[in-house]
Amino acid sequence: MTPIRILIVDDHPIVRQGIRSLLSNYAEFNIVAEADNGRDALAFFRRHSPDVTLLDIRMPNESGLDVLNEIRALQADAKVLMLTSFDDSEYVLTALRAGAQGYVLKGISDDMLVHAIRAACRGEKVLSPQVTEQVVQWAITDETAVPPQTFNFDEEERQILRLLVEGASNPDIAEQLFMSQTTVKRKLRTIFEQLNVQTRTQAAAEAVRHRLV
Repeated sequence: MTPIRILIVDDHPIVRQGIRSLLSNYAEFNIVAEADNGRDALAFFRRHSPDVTLLDIRMPNESGLDVLNEIRALQADAKVLMLTSFDDSEYVLTALRAGAQGYVLKGISDDMLVHAIRAACRGEKVLSPQVTEQVVQWAITDETAVPPQTFNFDEEERQILRLLVEGASNPDIAEQLFMSQTTVKRKLRTIFEQLNVQTRTQAAAEAVRHRLV
């Protein structure tokens, strides 16, 4: 298996050290560079083209959101995972709208961070549970919210939608509903088609807006 190449961007040395120490326990990860500011982050991104960039929000020179926009301009399909202690809804929504692969908080467990990196590399959207709640709340209060519509979701698909809203990953869903991950992926495709969405975050938001959960 080719290692997942990772760029760590955070202005706190102890945070970078902690992430590096954790990921060094996994042969599937290869940390190609570390940066403590936006300027160096962009230079390292250009040099290494990492598979996943772990990016903080507040840093010297340029904010993480600025760096995110510049990375996406350099590489439209870049996988950038925001890893920060700031759960402000404006940060969350701005980052997701700018194309961040996910938004996770530094308080998550080691296992959750490892899963988030794997999922981001696969192109899946990743959100901390607290962040998912904010996205859902945005959907509830959005003035474009719509009344209930008729969808042909079976009971398992509705349960999957509920778990999506709660921030569950595919393995979590498979475990809780006693089904294979292949079945989960197949049902997610059906859900995405019915809701006319492309990502898990969009599906969770639409589920709430259409009062499906």
